Amino acid sequence: DLSFFNGENIMFDELLKLVSNESGEQIINNPQIPNEQNDAAIKTTTSSIMDSLKGQIAGGNGADVLSLLGGQSGVQGNPLVGNLTSNVTNSLMDKLGVSNPVAKQIAASLVPVVIGKLVNRTNDPNDNGFDINSIFGSLTGGKSDQFNLGGLLGGQQNQGQQDQSPDLGSIFNILSGK
Repeated sequence: DLSFFNGENIMFDELLKLVSNESGEQIINNPQIPNEQNDAAIKTTTSSIMDSLKGQIAGGNGADVLSLLGGQSGVQGNPLVGNLTSNVTNSLMDKLGVSNPVAKQIAASLVPVVIGKLVNRTNDPNDNGFDINSIFGSLTGGKSDQFNLGGLLGGQQNQGQQDQSPDLGSIFNILSGK
């Protein structure tokens, strides 16, 4: 089934563009990252963000990912963004040999900005390239395609803040294979 592969590629390409657009100071103009490693650093950052989001959903934290990407929970100080940041830090160190302080600084500057832009694009009704359903479709290999996650978010927004609905919980149990 190539639709999963294409969906994931589209998501990766869009995320790659966001990371590339935001990485000028952190990667491209960073003397600690040799120029020949700029592309690898951008791709590593992008892959790490994608893999971390997939891992969060597979690990049963899909509701947190939905809340973050759906714009329900803020980016600053969000534990999920902290997790993504530390995964990017580790990936830059492991794959490219970037020192811990430099990797931490890159990840801490880049990840919240990229996630913030992703949230803005996801929630922009004029941006057809990105919506919460297509993002989750690419992060879950199409498993979430049977659910209208955007509709669930809309419903929650209209009712004010409340505990996760059982529908949401059962959806994420299905997505994480529970």
